[in-house]
Formats: sequence, structure tokens, C-alpha cells
Amino acid sequence: EMTSSRTMTQDLASLSAVMAETSRILCAFGGKLFGVESEGKLRAPLFDGHTDLLVFALLSLGLFFANWSLRLAVEPVARMLLGKTSTKAKVQKFAQSALEMVFYGAFTVFGILVVPGQEWFWPSERWWSDYNSGKTMLISDALKAYYLLYAARYSQGIVSVLIEHKRKDFWEMQVHHVVTVALITVSYIYGWNRVGAVVMVLLDPADVPLHAAKMCKYIADARGGRVGKACQTAADVFFVIFMLLFAVMRLGLYPYVVWSAHIEAAAYFHFGRDANVCVVLLYLLLGLQVYWFALILKVAIRVVRSDGVVEDVRSDDEEEEEEVEKLEPKKNK
Repeated sequence: EMTSSRTMTQDLASLSAVMAETSRILCAFGGKLFGVESEGKLRAPLFDGHTDLLVFALLSLGLFFANWSLRLAVEPVARMLLGKTSTKAKVQKFAQSALEMVFYGAFTVFGILVVPGQEWFWPSERWWSDYNSGKTMLISDALKAYYLLYAARYSQGIVSVLIEHKRKDFWEMQVHHVVTVALITVSYIYGWNRVGAVVMVLLDPADVPLHAAKMCKYIADARGGRVGKACQTAADVFFVIFMLLFAVMRLGLYPYVVWSAHIEAAAYFHFGRDANVCVVLLYLLLGLQVYWFALILKVAIRVVRSDGVVEDVRSDDEEEEEEVEKLEPKKNK
């Protein structure tokens, strides 16, 4: 009985520590976003008692329930925008894109407000110059919250993709999510959080106009007439913005980050297994960006050659014939 009581006491103490740490970093995060709190003291990750791991698990669970609860709230709006003839699958896909746009947009704002203000943000040599001294292990509470929330978002995404309508790039998305979570985990554990935070800031913005384009396209297909034409024009504009952001952020700036991690970092410390793992994961992410941009270019070329518009960049794959969306251009009438 004494052993059982002692175990229960330890569990309650651990739960209390997790809740306290979650509250602390989220408060600092909120203060940073609204400009009412400074960075505060830098701290090392809390590995004892698996505190940070449990905080991450708690945040993942919270974001999962928030994601699907909000989708249920968005679906009636989607049904109204798409009209009475819209199918259940279309309504769900519209809600899915709406929530993706919100999440990507929110984390874009979070990253802009939290990361560039770090003293090590630029030049890139600052990502590595303090590595041997151990200073790169230290992290502010606001940045820690952003880091763990980002990992939690992609962790719940791994599960959500299994529940959602299957995409044509289902496996590529799963690989992307798994690699992202792995990169965040390894970089957090081994003090590569500076370059990790920079990667986070670069990868999110392009997906905001992508999902805006999807939503406009769904409405255009469902409504027709003037509303449909206006939404199709908006979809085309958002698609162009998406292409430009993708090219600049993911194929322009992100490769520089990979170069810095692979080449520049080697001038400051000897690469061990942890560094090699991070570099490999960064290259895997880069490979996915190149693959996706190749698909985007194919879509763009088809549009130009046909003088038409495109269904979707990352189409969904439905069982029902009427729900199958192909990467083929439609002729303007």
C-alpha cells in the first residue's frame, strides 16, 4: 500500500509539473505575441521526468481536438457557401482546407512574431557559433512553446491525414509530417533548435494561399455564374501567389538553410551522429519540396497551354466517381 501510495504521489507530482510547464510556456508565448512580455530567462529543455515529452503529448491532444471540433463548426458555413447541391465529401474537403489555411496562417504569424526577434536569428553563423559552449541548448519560454506547438501540430496531422479524404500525395504528406516531427525532435534534443525554428518560419507561408485557392475553387465549381467566375479568378490569383511563395521560401531560402547546416556548421564543431541525422532530415524535406514544385510546374504548364484553369494542386482521391479530382485543366467557356 505504501508503494502504491508513493507511486500515486509521484504521478500527481509529475502531472502537476507538466501542467505548470505547459501553462508557463503558453503564457510566455501569449505575452510575446501581444508584446506584453519580454523573452525572459533562457532555459535548457526539461528531460527529467519526461516533462517536455508529456507537454508535447498534451499539446498534440489539444490541437487534435481543436482541429476536429472547429471542422464541425465550419461545415455548416461550408454547406451554405457551396449551395444545396454540394455533396458531403465536398463540404468536408472545404472545411478541411479552411482549417488548414487557419493553422498555416496562424503559425506563419506566430513564427514571424517569435523567431526573427531572437538575437541569433541572423547572420546564419550565429546558428552554430555557440554550439560547443552549449548555449544553443538554451531556449526562451516563448520559443519553446512555438517549437512544441509546431511539433504537436504535425503530430496530430499524422493522425488526421488517416481520417481525412485520401489525397493523391497521401504518402508524400505522411513522409513530410513524420520527417518534420523527427527533425523537430532531434533538433530540440541536440541543440539544433535555432536552425529548426528558421525552417519552421520558411515552410508555412506558402500553404496559406494554396488552401485559399482550394476553397475558392470549390465554391466556383459548386456555384457557377458570376459568383463562380469571381471565385475562379480569386483561385487563380491565390494559386499564382502560392507558386511565388513556394519558389522563394522553399526553393530559394530553404536550400540556403540546408547548405548552412551541412557546410557552414562544420566550421564550428565536429559532426556526430546527431548532426548527421539532422542534415539527412533537412535534405529529405528539401527533396519533398522539389518533388512538389515539379507537380506545381506541370499544373502551371497545362494551364498555360490550354488557356484554362486547374482543379487542384494536391487533389483528393475519392472512391465515388463524381468526387475524383484530376490534375487536368478545364477549358474556359
